[in-house]
Amino acid sequence: MFKNERNKRLFHIVSNLFIAGIWTWLLYVQSQIDYPTTLESNFQKAYMFILVTFIIATIVRIGYHFFKLKKYTAAKNAKKLSKSH
Repeated sequence: MFKNERNKRLFHIVSNLFIAGIWTWLLYVQSQIDYPTTLESNFQKAYMFILVTFIIATIVRIGYHFFKLKKYTAAKNAKKLSKSH
């Protein structure tokens, strides 16, 4: 699907940013709603906690793919340098 590792990592970074944005928007919308009963309010708190967990996990995945992209770029540059000598 991807021509090289760089394109794969860039795709994952951008798609995870998009997903984190959607979950952040859902969290914002959910935080604006006031439920009348305790049960509904507790479900809302649990849902918001899960959304925050997903957002954090997505940010960690973005960091992982960014780290792998830097590692790939450094290895490719080192290979290019050794090839030119």
